[in-house]
Amino acid sequence: MEQGELQNFKKIMIPLDGSKLSEGALKYGVSIADKFNAEIILVSVFSSKNPDNIFKQRIRETDPELAHEIEKMHIMDLMESYHKVVKKAVTGHKVKVRSLLRDGQLSAKSVVSILLDVFEKEKVDFIVLSSNGKSGFSKLKLGSVTEELLKKTSIPVLCVKE
Repeated sequence: MEQGELQNFKKIMIPLDGSKLSEGALKYGVSIADKFNAEIILVSVFSSKNPDNIFKQRIRETDPELAHEIEKMHIMDLMESYHKVVKKAVTGHKVKVRSLLRDGQLSAKSVVSILLDVFEKEKVDFIVLSSNGKSGFSKLKLGSVTEELLKKTSIPVLCVKE
């Protein structure tokens, strides 16, 4: 590739944490995907290990495996619904959009590890994400995730501050 020539992006990863800030990156990702006929991969990380009511706690006490599976299915349903809502922003564009949901710890280190795993397995060649934000689920500051991704990837990353 010659200097000044743009790379032909094929797969664009957009991490979403449930915040409006992270969703702000979507319009930029869609615009870039339109220009390069690239696929968009929406990625969200959730934690299925989050007991928050007495019923879940009671099931957890009697059958921890069942409780974990129920919670995971519930959260995955919620996340899939969220991704469907977010995908509506792509309506009218001729880009392919896929959703990936990953269960894991909601610490910056764990989220970065999961995103890097997706990046490698999916052969992502461009990342679009918000420069900072707050997760609607974990209060995790996305800024630390953004900083680590910038350090650990060698592909172009667009950080959106909006």
